[in-house]
Amino acid sequence: MSGATLAKSTMTFGARFGVAAVALLVLGPLINTNFGVGNSLTFLSLPEIWDTAPAAVLVSLIYVVLLVTSFLLFVILVTASLIIRHSETSEESPTKDAASTIR
Repeated sequence: MSGATLAKSTMTFGARFGVAAVALLVLGPLINTNFGVGNSLTFLSLPEIWDTAPAAVLVSLIYVVLLVTSFLLFVILVTASLIIRHSETSEESPTKDAASTIR
């Protein structure tokens, strides 16, 4: 696989994780209010919530894990893609620069 193809596929996967992170961020209040803990963290401590609604705590926990994971994968993959593209251009540029400095 060439470097350009690898950079393009890495950027595509990174963009998909970025879209997933934004979708989770936008839908977060809806998910937490209807299925998760919601705003009950301000009134009760976590053990009290776990005793009354363990499924809601798990939904909120899964939401946070998915949000953080998708954001981190977005950042890592986009950065890797940019590094691959930069290394390709820096490998090509010394031959062009060397030819122009010799003349």
